[in-house]
Amino acid sequence: MRRRTALFLRRHGTLLTCLLALAASVPAYAQDGAEPQLRRFGLLLDAGAPHGVGLSAVLRPLPWLRLQAGPTTNSLSFGLRGGVSILPFQTFIAPSLNAEAGHYFGSDYNEVVDWLGATPSRTSAAIKDVTYDYVSGSIGLEVGSASRFNFFLHLGLSYVALNVDDASALLQDATDDPDVTARNLAVRATVPSVKVGFLLYLF
Repeated sequence: MRRRTALFLRRHGTLLTCLLALAASVPAYAQDGAEPQLRRFGLLLDAGAPHGVGLSAVLRPLPWLRLQAGPTTNSLSFGLRGGVSILPFQTFIAPSLNAEAGHYFGSDYNEVVDWLGATPSRTSAAIKDVTYDYVSGSIGLEVGSASRFNFFLHLGLSYVALNVDDASALLQDATDDPDVTARNLAVRATVPSVKVGFLLYLF
């Protein structure tokens, strides 16, 4: 029996040595080649039209799902927004599907008129509470979507709702009739939207 064992080891010792080395190297290779740990929390900074500049906190509960929320400004007032992004591919360059909703708090009508390129109203000081809501959807290109740093470009459409709580002063100025009265004024529109920005995952 010992003689057979010695003969087997002599003939196949080299093969056994290679197999043992390979078996020992597999766990190490699997550990080195494993996917990096998913970073779940980060910060996002973006700018675009028509919704201005925003800074958001980011949560990524799953590799293909990203949630974000934070403050925004459009140079007229400050607002809040929240959004969700679907990242179907975990590659360095990947597409994304994005949806976002936001609200801008009351701002001065005179600044709104300037923003639209019209002549300011003489009575614009009486109109202070202009609010702005929007819902947008976009398709994006994400560069670095599977890494710590991410640059993105989003193109889509936005449904915008502009509201004036009391438009009486505006109509009185436009018609030059101090007896004209009005209730809420609402403007609704669907407009193209574009956004560029970057995202840094912290941990």
